[in-house]
Amino acid sequence: MTEKTDTSTGICRRTFLRTLAGTAIGLALMFPLDGLAGMNSSGNLSFYHTHTGEQFELCLVKGQCTTLDKKALFTFLRDFRTGDIHPMDIKLFGVLQKIQQASGSKGVIEVISGYRSPRTNALLSSKSRGVARKSYHMKGKAIDIRLSDIRTKDLRDIALDLQTGGVGYYKKADFVHLDTGPVRFW
Repeated sequence: MTEKTDTSTGICRRTFLRTLAGTAIGLALMFPLDGLAGMNSSGNLSFYHTHTGEQFELCLVKGQCTTLDKKALFTFLRDFRTGDIHPMDIKLFGVLQKIQQASGSKGVIEVISGYRSPRTNALLSSKSRGVARKSYHMKGKAIDIRLSDIRTKDLRDIALDLQTGGVGYYKKADFVHLDTGPVRFW
């Protein structure tokens, strides 16, 4: 039995299927299925800013995001009091990703504070002993959050177990401070 060739393309069915199979094998070798599984839901971080009401979706692949995502992310995490924008340490988002993976959370990350300008930090520091004068917020290396589907106390415990930087627990205000400074807690 001979293979029919499509005269409009010059390709027979068998050649087409071989090419298709080779492409599939090549893609499977380039992108193993276990790598893809880690890139879908575990790579997405959903944010809600409690002061601005804005939402943001960030997709991290191997701890990295695109330049466009970074600019939008930095704008989202701006000092909401002054509008000042500052680059954020991308390691923070790897920490958030690890927290979601460790907890099994599918919830939204509720942001209380991201970047804080020196002017805002001085104002807050003058009103509260709980605000560090040399806060990591001013360096873009800290974020105050809670997760919509995890108790804040549990969020703190998971962050402490990870040992990735500073962890502050503010029970009355119901949030956790995370930073990429030295490992410490309060």
